[in-house]
Order: sequence, then structure tokens, then C-alpha cells
Amino acid sequence: MLGSIGSRSRTLFFGAHSVYDLSANTCHDDISRTPQKHIPDEILLASRTNWIAWAAIEGALTKTKQILFEPFDFTKWVKLAIILFFIGGIGGGGGNLNSNPLSGNFGDFGDSYSDAELDAFVTETVSEVSVFVHQYMTYIVLAVLAILLVSALFSYISNMMQFVFVESVVRNHVTIRAYIRNNLGNGLRLFILNRTLGIAFLIAIILSLLPALSSALDGDVSALFFGSFIPFFVVLVLGIIILSIIASFINLAIPVMLYENVGVLKTLSKVTSTAAHSIPQVLVYWITRGVLGIIIGIAAAIISIILILIALLIGIAVYMILTLLGFGLFDMSHLLMPGSFFFAAILVLAFIIRLVTIPFPIFMKYHALLFLRIWYADIMPLWEPAPEPVPEPA
Repeated sequence: MLGSIGSRSRTLFFGAHSVYDLSANTCHDDISRTPQKHIPDEILLASRTNWIAWAAIEGALTKTKQILFEPFDFTKWVKLAIILFFIGGIGGGGGNLNSNPLSGNFGDFGDSYSDAELDAFVTETVSEVSVFVHQYMTYIVLAVLAILLVSALFSYISNMMQFVFVESVVRNHVTIRAYIRNNLGNGLRLFILNRTLGIAFLIAIILSLLPALSSALDGDVSALFFGSFIPFFVVLVLGIIILSIIASFINLAIPVMLYENVGVLKTLSKVTSTAAHSIPQVLVYWITRGVLGIIIGIAAAIISIILILIALLIGIAVYMILTLLGFGLFDMSHLLMPGSFFFAAILVLAFIIRLVTIPFPIFMKYHALLFLRIWYADIMPLWEPAPEPVPEPA
């Protein structure tokens, strides 16, 4: 998508929709040829290398330093931490996938049960579960609906905050409420797309498990482990790869949705069409992002571990103080206050970790934006610091 033509008098650097005259340090529209502003620094860097993703690293570092430290504004940090907190979501981990209920020897507690006894035990258990479900059906349904609604609400907020985050770093001005009002529709469209992809992946996983479930119902345990799970693992690996690629394109499509004012599907079509014409650039972009993600992930993990250890030391000190005051850890009459304190401390710790590690997601977002600005189009009005005044000669 990029190219350059060199001559003795001038060097032209071609972007997606702009032509940059490197010798004159100006750029103009590819159609009208009307002169525009001076060439951004990231364009000059990209002109010296064949790979945009690599050239965007230096610009992303500069932009990160400018938005966070020039000058340092703690209020801005807190607002960005709030945005990133919701983007990251408030969710828990999955189940214990390593546990295998069929691998244990359940007959070690005495004599083996006969088939009749096992049948009676299963029948009794199913009957008790059925009675419980029938008795508390209303509460169970309400609880499931509440969980689904809360999950959907936080997912929608997370998708909407993606646009708020982009506007914040592009403008270098964080106004959460205004940006939320501007992106209610964009957040809903992205939420529907991500939910649709998630449901499709879940359906594919369930379908891939049907052979395993069929073998289990037929009592063929050997087939269950040695053959029937192969479709599941194939679907799981392919699904993760496909969803990761789509997520990468969605990350690039969000700024295009904002500044070209188009829908998410049309934006994805335009971005993927551009990618099809510059596959090497996209591959290098993915590799660069992967390496940067690993480095940043390790750094963030180290910082998080340090903060967690500090929090544990503080927690031990608080526990000792509470013990001296007569509050027992397992004293049910005083369990509410320590439990509430522990829950609040977890939330505060998570927010502090997000606050301290803010430079990492800011850098990654600027890297994607600068890559997109050159690779796709110069459509983003990235904030630039005011140039220093040049003193006039006396």
C-alpha cells in the first residue's frame, strides 16, 4: 500500500490516499493534488524502512510520553484508568480444565458398589436434584437472567469504551461522558458483532463435542478419550486463530468507524480489502504486535506481582491489627466486615494495577493508530504538541 519514487529533485512517498513530498516536507491529497500540512514524523520514519509496524514504535513511544508526562496530569491518568478498567472487564477465570472426573478411582473407599446400588444412587441423586430445581425454579431462572444481563451490560460498556479510548488518545483530551454520548451506537454495533462471533464459536464447540457425548452415552470410554475429542481440539485451535485475526482487524477498524462515520461491517470490509493488497505489511504488523505484547505482558506481570505482594503485606498487617482488636477471621458474627473489606481491597488493588500500568495500553494503542494512519489512510487528526516558537533574528 506504500511506495516511493526518488529523483534528484524530490522524493514522493505514497500512502493509501495521500502523496508525501519528502524533499519539500509537504503532503497533498492523492486526487486533488492540493497541498496539505507538513509530513508527520511517523511518515518520515516509515519512509526510511519498508515496514510500517516497525517504524511506528518510535512514534508510539513519543506519543505515549506526550500524553502522559508532558505535562503529568494525575486526573487524566485516573480517567484513562477508568476507561481501561471497563475495557478489561470485571470477569473471573474459567473452570479447572485440568480436572478429569473420570480419571479418579472412586472405588477405593471400601467394597465396590453393585450395579443395583449404583442405579439406586443415581436415581436418588437425580430425584433430589429434580425436587430442588422444581422447588426453586423461579429463583434459578431469575439468577441466570440476572447473570446474563449483567454480563451483557459489562460487555456493552467494554465495547463502547473502546471508542472512548481511541478518542481520548487521538485528541489527548479525556472527557468520558461526552465521548460515551458520541459512541452509544458504535458501542452497540460492536457489541452485537462480538456477541455474534462468540455465539458462533460456542455453537461450533458444542457441535464438535457431539461425537464425544455420543461415545459417553454409549459407554465407550476409550473412544471418548482417544478419538472423539479430536474435532473439539481442531475447532478450538482454528476458532482461536480466526477470532484473533478478526479481533486484530476490529482493533484497526474502530478508528475508521469513528473518523469515516461508517458501520462496523463496512469498515471491516474496507480494512480487510486493504490488508489483502498489503499482506506482508499485515504479517509484520502481527509479528511486531505479538513481540510487543509479550514484552509488555511480562513487564505488566512483574509490576502486578510487586503490587500484589505489597498489598498482601498490608493485608497481613491489617489482619493482625483486627486480631488484636478482637475480630476473629472465622468468627461468623464479625465475618461481614472483613469480607466486605477484602472485596473492596481486591477492587482497589485491581484499579491501582490498571493505573500504574497505563503506559502499556496507551503505547499499544498509539502503535496501532500510527500504523493505521500510514497503512490505511491519513484520516486520524492525531493531537500534535504546539511547535516551539522560533525567535526572530535581531
